[in-house]
Amino acid sequence: MIQIVLVLILAAIIFILFKKFNLVFGEEEGLEVKTPVATKMQAYTKVREERIKRKLELDKALEKVKSLKRQGQREKAEKVLLKLLTLFDKKPEVFYELGLLYLEDKKYKNAISTLNVAVSRDSENGFYHHALGLAYLKSQEYRQAAEHFDQALHFNNTIAYRWADLALSLIGLERFKEAKEAIAKALEIEPHNIRYRAILESVEKKIVKPQEE
Repeated sequence: MIQIVLVLILAAIIFILFKKFNLVFGEEEGLEVKTPVATKMQAYTKVREERIKRKLELDKALEKVKSLKRQGQREKAEKVLLKLLTLFDKKPEVFYELGLLYLEDKKYKNAISTLNVAVSRDSENGFYHHALGLAYLKSQEYRQAAEHFDQALHFNNTIAYRWADLALSLIGLERFKEAKEAIAKALEIEPHNIRYRAILESVEKKIVKPQEE
């Protein structure tokens, strides 16, 4: 009888200890035991929250840049972008916005070098390729311009101005028949665009027709 009582007391003590320290689950009451999975999840959540925070900061800063450009404060916009490069040096959108600023200010060499970085960071962005193509076009580097316009069209061929700009680069390369085909594509999308029709008429005049025998 005494042995049974002792066994019951011992069992009760063990039960209390298990409940107190959660030994069954490997956790002490009131304390969180960080298993490898829980640790990884917490680390992932923290990194994700930090990325979201930085993305919001970047978006806000880029909106400020656009606002400064609308106000004509282009030097201030450039300073903000150059500062952003030190904080977000791996973000292609910062290089893209700075490249656009240089392109609009006719600083074509700066635009080309900056936009090349944007493209290298995100080679599947059609807008980056098109902007770089424009910089090359303005620099009369028609082959490079055509290559990047082609890339932009690869990602979206329903944008009329991409076909029109490709046509202009092909005219620069004296590939007039291809230029005619490109500007015709632009007119399929925007049939009433006066500028595109003028380009078509211009390129048609440059096409040498074969002489009749």
